[in-house]
Amino acid sequence: MDDLPAPDISINSPENVSVVDELSFWSAPFGMRLLESVSYHKGMKALDVGCGLGFPMLELSMRLGKSSSVYGIDPWTAAIQRLKEKLTVYGIENAHVIEGRAEGLPFQSGIFDLVVSNNGVNNVKDLPGAIVEIRRVSKVGSQFVFTFNTQETFIEFYQIFREVLYDMDIPDYNLGLRKHIFAKRKPVAFMENLLNTSSFKIESIRDDIFHYYFSDGSAFLRHFFIRLFFLGSWIELLLPQDRKRVFREIEKRLNDVARKNGDLRLQVPLVVISCRSA
Repeated sequence: MDDLPAPDISINSPENVSVVDELSFWSAPFGMRLLESVSYHKGMKALDVGCGLGFPMLELSMRLGKSSSVYGIDPWTAAIQRLKEKLTVYGIENAHVIEGRAEGLPFQSGIFDLVVSNNGVNNVKDLPGAIVEIRRVSKVGSQFVFTFNTQETFIEFYQIFREVLYDMDIPDYNLGLRKHIFAKRKPVAFMENLLNTSSFKIESIRDDIFHYYFSDGSAFLRHFFIRLFFLGSWIELLLPQDRKRVFREIEKRLNDVARKNGDLRLQVPLVVISCRSA
C-alpha cells in the first residue's frame, strides 16, 4: 500500500497534459463504437460534449469534412489548450473548441444537427441538467449519440473490495461504495428514463464489452492510468486508519485470482445510445 497512492501530478498543467494524452486506450473502444453509430452528412453542425483531449472530436471533424462545422466543449483548461494545438498541427479548419460545462452550454437553442459525447455526460456533476441543455441546443430530429461504461465495470475488483470489507467487519463502507459506483456509472434504465423525459426518442441501444488484462493485482493497482484516475477515489472511500490494511488484502486476493486463472481480467461493459430530439 505504501507505493500505491495516486501520482502527484496535476492534469491541469500544460506540462503534464501531454503525458495524459498518451492514455487514449481507455476512450478508444468507446469512441470507435460512437463513430460507427453517427449518421454522416455534408453541411452538418455538430457538438462534442466533454471533448477532452480531442477524441473523437478530431476524427469526427475530418470525417464530416469542410462543409460541416464541429464544436467541442470541456471544462478541462489544459486539455482545451492541447486540443487547440492539435487542430493547428492537423490543419483542421472546421473545428472550434470552447472551455465550458455541459450544464450551461454557451450556444443558441436549436442549432446542432448532431451532438456526441464519448464517456463524457456520465461524468458531469448534473446529468439531468446536461441532458436538458443538449436537447435545448439540438434541432428537432437531430441525432444525439453518447457512450458510457456501466456499473459492472471492474466488477471483479469491486466484488473483492466488498468481500474484504465484510471479512474485516467494516461493512459501513459498502454504502459509500455503492454511491461511488452509481455516481460515475448509471444503469441503462436510468439513462433511458432520463432521455425519455427530456424529449429524446431512443433509436438504438448497443451493448459491448472489452477487458483489461494484467499479470496480477499488483500490476493492476500500480498501473499509471488506474492510479491516476481510479485509485484515489477508492482510497478516499475509507478512513485513513483502514486504508493500508484494506488495500493490502485486496491486492493479495487479486493476486490469488491471477495465480488461479493465469492472469487478472477485468471487464469494462460499455453502452452506445443513439437517439433523436423530438
